[in-house]
Amino acid sequence: MQRKLLAAAVVSAFAAPAAFAQSLIPPELQIYGRVNVTAERITVDNSSNTAVQPNQSNYEFVDNSSRIGFRYNKQLVPGTKAIFQIESRVNLTDASSGTFASRDSYAGLQGDAYGTIRLGRTIGPVYYATYDYISMHNHDTGNSADALLNPTIFGNAGFMNNTLWYTSPKLGGAFTVDFAFSLLAETRIDPTVEQPRYLGLVGAYDTGPLHLALSYANTKNTSAISAGTGNNDMAYTFGGSYDFKSFVLGALVEKSESDVAGGGSNDRTYWRVSGMLPVGKHEFHLNYGMAGETTTDDGAKQYTLAYNYNITKETKVYVFYTTVDNDTAGTYGFRQSTPATAGADQTSIALGFRHNF
Repeated sequence: MQRKLLAAAVVSAFAAPAAFAQSLIPPELQIYGRVNVTAERITVDNSSNTAVQPNQSNYEFVDNSSRIGFRYNKQLVPGTKAIFQIESRVNLTDASSGTFASRDSYAGLQGDAYGTIRLGRTIGPVYYATYDYISMHNHDTGNSADALLNPTIFGNAGFMNNTLWYTSPKLGGAFTVDFAFSLLAETRIDPTVEQPRYLGLVGAYDTGPLHLALSYANTKNTSAISAGTGNNDMAYTFGGSYDFKSFVLGALVEKSESDVAGGGSNDRTYWRVSGMLPVGKHEFHLNYGMAGETTTDDGAKQYTLAYNYNITKETKVYVFYTTVDNDTAGTYGFRQSTPATAGADQTSIALGFRHNF
């Protein structure tokens, strides 16, 4: 009996501070995150620069964009909320690369009548409505993430600073419009060139199992294509998904163009198809993409096969096989070198664990 009383006292002693700490967190604040790590065998083949990318396999532990975040929303007046989000990259295999507020982090207002306005840092609505939406097997993270998309869709920067992002309320019960504008840097690449900036527009249609999105992205002056002339990169993307209940199908097509020195432009077409077959707690995934320029042999193909086992709704273990098969002059891939090595094919076989909270 005394031992039971002592054990109960110890448990109470530890539980009281935790309960007190929990009581200090306002109900409007949500703490969320993801831990996602894989053990992988990574191979680079057909490399013309063996000093940079030797033709051999390495065994590595890879963090797949683990994160932690804080969301807050509080009603100010009926129909209007104050919101903020602070989301940080957490690297479970390399502590040096985690940075506070390095992912979507912003403050703003959300209104039933006028939509949502955010000011801060984001990867942007073009990416979320198309590329991320159809990447079902691993949240478009890690070495099996989309290696072929045009980076102008997020300002050639990934997560963009100094961004205004507006999302309309649902129009007609199904349509939304997103607008994003970013001043990508304060420093200009040349005193005669305008400040680097980004513009993204998205129109999306969501009803029942169907999601469709049409987007435009434009990134300017993040690099020089000649003396006194900055880049001007554009991408048009149409994509979506349909949930057949027994099967989920996603697809997109992207048309992009970039100005080149001396006039003219490089044009590229990229398309991707993805599918998920859920069977109880099991998921089977197939993902295929192909990109290529119209003028040079520098395209690539990407294949991914994956299997997920959902232990719970939040936790799963998974395996995947992914490969990026470059054309002769292609430099796509998840394992980049400096300088980039043309024609190198990259493959990874992975076993992973993911938990969302």
